[in-house]
Amino acid sequence: MTHKVLLFLGAGRKVGAASISHFKKHGYKIASVARSVKPEIEACSDDCLTADFSDPGVMEEVFEKVRKAVGTPNVVIYNPYAWSRGQEEGNPLSPSVEAFQSDFAINTASAYAAAKYAVQGFDSLPKEANKVFIYTGNNGNTAIMPQFLTLGMGKSAGWYIIQQSAATDRFKAANYRFYYVDERTPQGKATVPSGRAHAEFFLELAEMNDQGPILATFVRGKGYTRFAASEAARLPTLSVAEAVDFEWGSHEY
Repeated sequence: MTHKVLLFLGAGRKVGAASISHFKKHGYKIASVARSVKPEIEACSDDCLTADFSDPGVMEEVFEKVRKAVGTPNVVIYNPYAWSRGQEEGNPLSPSVEAFQSDFAINTASAYAAAKYAVQGFDSLPKEANKVFIYTGNNGNTAIMPQFLTLGMGKSAGWYIIQQSAATDRFKAANYRFYYVDERTPQGKATVPSGRAHAEFFLELAEMNDQGPILATFVRGKGYTRFAASEAARLPTLSVAEAVDFEWGSHEY
């Protein structure tokens, strides 16, 4: 693979810093984007930008600036997240509407925009270049945990974007790859993210020749691990004809 450009969105001190350092050691040009640039991020990046991920409208400009500075990214990692808990314990609907909207923008709308502009870039790259979009998730797409409403909702929607993209015939034909990366304990529980483990797993996915497991659950020190309890999150891929009966709906009851 000759074209190696990573765009890391949401580059913080843990997963972000470990990932860009790891990719840099493996010959990638690095563009990092965060709300504020940390010294350890700047040290390993060829280009650093600041952005507010609560505004999906910034994403087009981010991709254009990165393209001009380091080239079109062939690996894009979307790592930002937001989680508003609200003031009333036990009430998942207590966060303000404004907080809900901001969390949705960060967890979902800006992720959609990132995937959109990533694919536009993939379309311009040489055929032999790997083309990979990774969304950093958690187990919020597999179970209902009321106190996690805004975060779980966003991660579930992000997972749907990944599934839809991975099932798209045009993207499959071009070998564009999409992943929902989710670190677990060996027992399948969510855990505090490991920067090093994420970095190693991200690179493994980025350099695979074909699409790997879309629901990319992994355990540090072990790599990809399939958990039976998460299988319910995998939605079947259906054609419109298989999913909708327009003739039935056209008749009055």
